[in-house]
Amino acid sequence: MNRLLLTAGIMLALLAANGWQYQQVQAQTARAARAELSARDRLAKINQLQQLAANRHQAEQKLARAQRQLQARLGARELRIRELERENQQYRNWAVARLPDVTQRLRQRPALTGAGNYQQWLLSQSDPLPAASNSPDSERRPEH
Repeated sequence: MNRLLLTAGIMLALLAANGWQYQQVQAQTARAARAELSARDRLAKINQLQQLAANRHQAEQKLARAQRQLQARLGARELRIRELERENQQYRNWAVARLPDVTQRLRQRPALTGAGNYQQWLLSQSDPLPAASNSPDSERRPEH
């Protein structure tokens, strides 16, 4: 009987140890699955960032090419203007002529962003625009 109890006790101890070991294996498996999922997510993010970096690099190269082309065209245009100035007396006279007052005022206007800024700038001028009116009496009539 002692042997039977001893054998049963050993069996229970082995069964408990086996259950504990099974739980440990399951926990390790779950941790490994989470780590694999995390590694896949990180790899996907790395691949996405690498693709974004490659796209950005291509866009930068495209912009640099466009900038070089524009600079070359601008240089050719400026050269052509200088050639025309040397060739044509009428053009030289036009180029050095004083701009009309209306045009000069356009060039003096500050850079405005939005209707509110434009209205405030207009009102700050010495000769603001007259108030708008919808009545026909405010319209000018030709004098006879």
